Amino acid sequence: MDPFSTVIKNVVMDFYDLNASEEEKVEEEFSTFYQLITREDRLNAIARDIVEHFTGRGYNGKAMVVSIDKKTAVRMYDKVKKEWARYISKLRLELSKTTDERKHEELLSKIEKFEDTDMAVVVSQSQNEISDLEPFEIDMKPLRDRMQNEDLETEFKDQNSNLRIVFVCAMWITGFDVPNLSTLYLDKPLKNHTLMQTIARANRVAEGKTNGLIVDYIGVFKNVQRALAIYAATKTDSDEIIKDKQELLENLKSQVSKTSEFLLKEDINLPVLLQAPSEQKILLLEKYANALVADAEKKKQFLNIASNLHNSYLAVLPDPSAEDYYSQVTAIKVLASRIRDVGNLSVDVSAVKKDLEDLLDRSIQTGEYVITHKRIKDLSALDANTLHDFFEKLENKNMQIESLKSELEQKISDMVKKNKARLKFMERLDSLLSEYNNGAHDIDQLFEDLVKLAKDLSEEEQRAVKENLTEEELAIFDLLLKDNLNPNETEKVKKTARGLLSKLKAEKLVLDWREKEQSRSGVKTTIEDILYDSLPEPTYSQKDCDYKGAEIYNFIYEHYLDSQNFVYA
Repeated sequence: MDPFSTVIKNVVMDFYDLNASEEEKVEEEFSTFYQLITREDRLNAIARDIVEHFTGRGYNGKAMVVSIDKKTAVRMYDKVKKEWARYISKLRLELSKTTDERKHEELLSKIEKFEDTDMAVVVSQSQNEISDLEPFEIDMKPLRDRMQNEDLETEFKDQNSNLRIVFVCAMWITGFDVPNLSTLYLDKPLKNHTLMQTIARANRVAEGKTNGLIVDYIGVFKNVQRALAIYAATKTDSDEIIKDKQELLENLKSQVSKTSEFLLKEDINLPVLLQAPSEQKILLLEKYANALVADAEKKKQFLNIASNLHNSYLAVLPDPSAEDYYSQVTAIKVLASRIRDVGNLSVDVSAVKKDLEDLLDRSIQTGEYVITHKRIKDLSALDANTLHDFFEKLENKNMQIESLKSELEQKISDMVKKNKARLKFMERLDSLLSEYNNGAHDIDQLFEDLVKLAKDLSEEEQRAVKENLTEEELAIFDLLLKDNLNPNETEKVKKTARGLLSKLKAEKLVLDWREKEQSRSGVKTTIEDILYDSLPEPTYSQKDCDYKGAEIYNFIYEHYLDSQNFVYA
């Protein structure tokens, strides 16, 4: 019996918890058992299944193939590589025959993705492994060289690395965490703690990952109940460790039902959307999106439901049963994307082009079905009557409000990064939205208020020029300002802001000044001295100077790496 078979014989005996007489019988029959599970046609079939399954998954995480021994792990690596090449050749053949532009793009994307996929063998080293494996036509040297010369562990853990599949037999199946490892292909007898720890490799939390998936080729899950009992004894939350994939399908059904019920309450009929002609679908999507953004809480609730539905759908793939729900899931995804994109210059469906094409059941050109919105600068240039007429004619008023709100939030956030005094504009926006949500104003009044705010923001952007200050000097000036200053006092404050910033940049804001206590103290002292000497008295008391000095120091610390580098905090 070769050394690999001896090792596996011991694994199998331990797996089945055999007594002495049973072990003797297995000793006689083991060679037949090992030959059965490692026979060529069986491994070929498993390799084909791995390629078919991996390329059809929803969540594109890493995968681990666990084989019975080192020799079989290397054989599986070789077989999967060959099946992978056949799969790509098949895609290229389809690509050469297709005349459909959309299908052509899909195939090119798949080919690019799967040609870029890397695989590796990770197994422990033994003294004579190269010569021991030669009789089986396995060249172990290049595989061992790679394991020794590359940091495969770090590479596999990196979610951006193209090393997406590893082949193992003992290494990495316990005590090895890769959060986005989502699929385990098991073809090795395992039990108890080893079984549960191996399963746990696929059960780590990662963004976009709802669950791990175990593909069992050898009947390992016959031992699951016993393993769970052991885990329960160690107070592990065992009930949630393993579920049958049928439960994922039931969850998908539940999410579809939950989503449909929510939409019906909002007078959104999903079957009507799916059955409508293509052009009508576009209008319905806009109408439905307009209805959902009218209420911030309902919008948030819908987006959460849509996300859960999509994740549930991905978790079921590549199960053929998922196909029954493809249309509903696609429609919800497109509607959610439409809502999330509100606030952009225009909503270009090229970002979700494939989903929309599927929904419309037709091929669309990039740039087609682009829904435009007027920008804040466009609107702020219009007079009151023109604005009223513009908004009065809109059918999607909620969408326009949502767009304006999103753009204003972004604009104010950018302005506040330069000058904290502009936080008052964000407070004003929040107040307007709160009043509208509480019913104090109707949507037409809110629109006028938002446009007025947009006009004031445009004026604020020009204020530095009007005050004869730079943007950086204006930020210091605003921090120094007090209410009820007379013109002479205002000019003195401006002069102080200019002088202070000039002095700091010329003498104090040296490279890495924030890292050195002496440099930080120099900046504080300079601020204090200039404020005490330059701000108009008695309008600014010592207490005022102390308070303003602390504010300015914090601003300088947050925004200036040195005299030349102003950063937006």
